[in-house]
Amino acid sequence: STHQALAKASASRRALQVRLQQDLSQCLVEYEPTEAITIEEEVLQFCIRGFSEQAIFNPLEDLSLWFNYSSGQFLAPGYPPLFYNRQERQTVSPSKTAIAGIGEGVAGFLAQRLYRCRKLARPIQDYPDIVMDTPSRVMDAPKRVIYLVESKASTGSLEALKRTIDEEVIRLASYASACLELNTRPIRGLLVATAFLSTSQYQAYITEILL
Repeated sequence: STHQALAKASASRRALQVRLQQDLSQCLVEYEPTEAITIEEEVLQFCIRGFSEQAIFNPLEDLSLWFNYSSGQFLAPGYPPLFYNRQERQTVSPSKTAIAGIGEGVAGFLAQRLYRCRKLARPIQDYPDIVMDTPSRVMDAPKRVIYLVESKASTGSLEALKRTIDEEVIRLASYASACLELNTRPIRGLLVATAFLSTSQYQAYITEILL
C-alpha cells in the first residue's frame, strides 16, 4: 500500500517523513475515552518487573515522592525552596528511569488486558519496548497478530505528550512496515503513551498502527 511504502522510505528521507505524517493525519481516528481501568499496585509492580528494561528498585515510590515534592510537602514551614543546584531555565524533574519503567509496565498491562497479548520478547536497549502476539485470532485479523509495543510516559503537559505521540507514530509505522516484509503473520504497531496526573491516576493514549 502507499502508506506502507511511505513508512519504509521515511526511515531515511526527511521529506517522506513529512509526507507520511500528512497522510497519517488524514487516517488517524480521534481518541475515544473508555471506562476507567483499575490496576492494583501489586499487579503494576509485577508488570514493571516483567516488561521494563529499567534497572529500578521501586519506581512507584519514586513517583509518589516526586508528586509530594512538587506539591511542596517537603518544605520546612516558613522556608521557601532554595534550589541551590538549579540553573537558569531548568526545572526540577522526576526520575526519568522511574517514569519510563512505570510507562512500560502500563503498556504491557494494557496490551494484555485490551488486546489479549502475551510477551514474546523484551528487547534491551533496542526498539521497540516489547514484542507480543495474540494466542489466537482476534478482531479482523485472519491470523495470530504480532504487536510491536512502544511506550512513552511523562509527568508533563498533555499537549507535550501528544506532540511526542505524533513523532513516535512515524517511527513505529516505519519499523512495523519493515518487519511486515520479514514475516508472513500480520504485524501491528501499538503505541501506549501514559500521562501521570497524580500518584494513583494515569491517563493513557493508545494508538494502533495497521499497515
